[in-house]
Amino acid sequence: MRTSDSNAGIYRRRAVAIRWIPVVLLGVIVLLAGFRIGERGHSGGSSSITLVGVSQSSLAEPPADYIPVTDTVRGRVGDTVVVRLGVANLGPDTPKSFGGTFAVVPPAGTTITSIPWEGDDDDRRYSCRPPQDKDNYFFLCDLSEWGVPTPSSSPVTIGFHIRIDKRIPGAKGSITAYAPNDPVPGNDRAAIPVEAAPAPLWRCQHPLWRWQHWALTAGVLALVAPAGKWFVRRRRENRHY
Repeated sequence: MRTSDSNAGIYRRRAVAIRWIPVVLLGVIVLLAGFRIGERGHSGGSSSITLVGVSQSSLAEPPADYIPVTDTVRGRVGDTVVVRLGVANLGPDTPKSFGGTFAVVPPAGTTITSIPWEGDDDDRRYSCRPPQDKDNYFFLCDLSEWGVPTPSSSPVTIGFHIRIDKRIPGAKGSITAYAPNDPVPGNDRAAIPVEAAPAPLWRCQHPLWRWQHWALTAGVLALVAPAGKWFVRRRRENRHY
């Protein structure tokens, strides 16, 4: 009896030992992996961190707080006026490799007819990239082509030729400045207001010259003319008597 009991105890200890073998092996593997990782970290291994929405080139640029320079589209309906729009740099530094851009959305009821180059023989209609489609209707201007503003310099502005097509109360466009590394992004956008007066009488945009008004005038004349003829005839007949 003692022999059989001792044999059973041996078998149980062996079974327990066998069950622990995978656990021990897993622990050894984890330890070895940890030592390998530690060696790579201390040996100067390189690691890269990707920031979503921030490029490495932007982080390398000096900080520059860009603000938009705006103006009011002021004139009569039918006028084409020049409005200077651009960017000012509040510092503390100036971008080096990429000067930045600014985007202009014209106010409703107006049309940007041209953005000519200044002091150049280039006869292109737009010196800024025109809208690519209706869903992204803005003009994009690259400051590297016009000069990068510095904290000590005047703002960089471009003359936009804008035609006032019609009066829309409260209509406003927008201008947005983009710097490679802007420390104050909350001041990057400004409105482009409109002050439009009615068109003069001689201009076709004036309401007097709309076809609906001419049709109404023709109808009134068609009714008044026979009455006028009748009145003149009656006066002539009265004179004879």
